Amino acid sequence: MNSSTAIVALILAMFVASSAIADEARWRDCRTCHAVIAPDGTELARGGRSAPNLYDLANRPLAADGAFRFYSDDLKAAAQTGARWTEENFVAYLADPQEFLRSTTNNPQAQSEMHVQLRSGARELFGYLSSLSN
Repeated sequence: MNSSTAIVALILAMFVASSAIADEARWRDCRTCHAVIAPDGTELARGGRSAPNLYDLANRPLAADGAFRFYSDDLKAAAQTGARWTEENFVAYLADPQEFLRSTTNNPQAQSEMHVQLRSGARELFGYLSSLSN
C-alpha cells in the first residue's frame, strides 16, 4: 500500500468512526424509552422498555411490535391506513409526531404519545437502526 492509499484508508476509517459516534449520540435521545433487541434476545442497543422495540423497524407496519401492548389509539388508527416505517415516514414522525398522526389518519384531533421531536439527524438515525437489524 502506498502512502496516498494509506491516507485515504485512514480518512475513510475516521469518517466511519465519526459517523458511528454521531449515530450513537442520536440514539441517546431515544434510548430513554426504546431499545433494539434481536429476536434471540440479544440487546443490540441498550435502552428502556416503556416504548416499542426498534429492531427491524425499516419498512415494518406502524404499531407492529407484537410484544408492545401500549400503542395509542391514534397510532393504531395510523397503522390501519397501511402506513409503514419507511425512511420518509420515520423522518416525518420524528420531526413532528402529532402532525404525522394527524395527516396520516386525517384526524385533526390525533395525539401522539411521543413528545420528543428530532428535526435533524432522523435519516441518519433510521440508517443506524436499520444497520442493527437483520
